[in-house]
Amino acid sequence: MARRADVLAVASYVLGAAALCGRLLAHPGQRLPYTPGDRILAEYYLASAARSLAQLGNPLLIDRLNAPAGVNAMANTTMYGLGFPMAPVTWLFGPGVGFDVLTVLALSGTAAAWYWLLSRHVVDSRPAAWVGGLAGGFAPSVAGHAAFHPNLTAQFLVPVIAWRVVAMFGSRRFVRDGLVLAALAVWQAFINEETLLVTALALGVFLLLWRGVRWAPILPGLAVAAGASLVVLAYPLWWQFAGTGAYRGGERQMTTFHTDLLGVTSFSRNSVAVRFSEFPPAPGFSAEQHAYLGWPLVLAVAGFAAWRWRDALVRSLAVTGALFLALSFGTELTVRGRPIGVPGPYAPLAHLPLFDTLLPTRLGEAATWALAPIAALAVAAARLPSRVLTAGLVAAILVPAAPTPTLVFDRPAVPAFITTGAWRGYATADDDSVLVVPAPDFDQWTAMQWAAATGADLRLSGGYFLGPEGGVTGRHAVVGPPPRFLDTLLRTPPRTVSAADRGRAAADLAYWQTAIVIAAPDPAFAAQRDLLDALFGPGRLIGGVWVWDVRQHR
Repeated sequence: MARRADVLAVASYVLGAAALCGRLLAHPGQRLPYTPGDRILAEYYLASAARSLAQLGNPLLIDRLNAPAGVNAMANTTMYGLGFPMAPVTWLFGPGVGFDVLTVLALSGTAAAWYWLLSRHVVDSRPAAWVGGLAGGFAPSVAGHAAFHPNLTAQFLVPVIAWRVVAMFGSRRFVRDGLVLAALAVWQAFINEETLLVTALALGVFLLLWRGVRWAPILPGLAVAAGASLVVLAYPLWWQFAGTGAYRGGERQMTTFHTDLLGVTSFSRNSVAVRFSEFPPAPGFSAEQHAYLGWPLVLAVAGFAAWRWRDALVRSLAVTGALFLALSFGTELTVRGRPIGVPGPYAPLAHLPLFDTLLPTRLGEAATWALAPIAALAVAAARLPSRVLTAGLVAAILVPAAPTPTLVFDRPAVPAFITTGAWRGYATADDDSVLVVPAPDFDQWTAMQWAAATGADLRLSGGYFLGPEGGVTGRHAVVGPPPRFLDTLLRTPPRTVSAADRGRAAADLAYWQTAIVIAAPDPAFAAQRDLLDALFGPGRLIGGVWVWDVRQHR
């Protein structure tokens, strides 16, 4: 009976994840969410991981972006912990299909991992554990990223890491336990380091509240885990913080993402309550609304925590979740997106190493990690007259905050010039690069999509990535490479072009080792095409793109 319940639980999570991604799965790899910049970037990293694995190349430096310098892979969200296992799917079906499959696996896997932990170690009731799995696997901090960031959707290792740490209290096999924990930590580091950092912080706080300072039984295992992890991660981490393209401090706009004061009781933009009712959407990007749980769920959790306050486990979970929820308010408190002039709880931490690259809103993940076991404990403790009434109450609390299917549009076709490999006839040397107009960034994602479609073989002169300001290793993080003269010209095309302009543009082509410049035949970029004609002579329309062969100009 228990095994049947387990199978049904996992199957329901898979079906739920498939329903949430249904519009994507209806045409695998052929649809995109609105604002798809980060989705395209994730597809590129899947293609790059598969390419690196196939060629046994150096995965720490992506030399196909930002020619000639390349990109520091460890300092970006390359998610090799997912990209390498997904490589067979990427090789066979492409990174678009790989992304869709990975998203379903990440969502259902995260929910299933919470269910496993809760059903084996927290509650005796399988239905209660199932509800906890729903809360842990489909909360805004997980499902909100489903269309964009698989590295943040894939939180299936978090409950496993928590289990292994807590299990050390009753184990004497500290070497084995430490090595297992190290393997989990290393894997999580190559999925998303930020999640690993928040997990470590949240576990530390929880254990202090639950066990006090009685940590002696787990210290040997933690020491083994730290030592073994360091052996594996020492060089990658050195490269991340001191290698080519390393930076100090996160990108300034992203590190301002935080939870609004009214966000906790608000519903996320993708929730049932907002999508199908008159509830106003909460401020901010939907993928970063980690702690936007809605007032029914917040009231239910608060009420249960107050009722069971003497239970050390419930109290420790509630306080840990509340603390990290408060930290997610960021460096300055806001109400409905407007600053109120009061420093936030995160302000004292914001300039510390590691914390200076952390997005405050993502500390709200820990609130979800506390919510999952609290939800399971609450359902297990419910003493209502009937199961139907219990199920109805649980649905009334959870459904309004539940995520809704991703809104999508049909992906623009990749031009034949790219898909047929015609570009290879121009970029014949391995270090030849291609300059795509417009330059890639979050909003202009065409170049990254084309590059991903080549299996990350096409070498871009620019790229959408995080690197140091001015291209100088160790400076603050910015998006993209430092702009050069030709970049500036293409952003604001002048009416006339001088001989000096042509000379400086040629110098940029030589620096980038650019073989061709290509641009989509989009009327919005007619001025850029006119500029390229004036600089390098008339372009040719080949395979759906405008092409300028600039090898003789560099």
